[in-house]
Amino acid sequence: MKKEETKKEKVAEEKKNDLKEVTPQKKKRNKKFILLYIAIAAFVVYASFTIINQSIEISDKKAELESINKQLEIVEIKSEDLKEIKNYKGKDLSEYIENIAREDLDYIKNGERIFVNVAGD
Repeated sequence: MKKEETKKEKVAEEKKNDLKEVTPQKKKRNKKFILLYIAIAAFVVYASFTIINQSIEISDKKAELESINKQLEIVEIKSEDLKEIKNYKGKDLSEYIENIAREDLDYIKNGERIFVNVAGD
């Protein structure tokens, strides 16, 4: 049995001699991959900035459009009034002119008195 044991011991020693200590090495990252990551990050930052900037611009343009639509409504109402005034004749025309003179130009008729309430009531 000694022969068997000695054979086993020899095989075990040979295996120990065959085993080498391996030190872990750091994986070298390829420079192309690093540049790719940087390019992707730059694109994401650019895209985010562009989207935010465009959304702000869109909201500004919507507010401007709303303002212009309100002005358009006012002009349409004035236009309708002027078309109606254009058809005035006779008594209606003289009443309209008198109304404009009194309200807008602060004119009065001969013999009229104007009373001003200074109390503010």
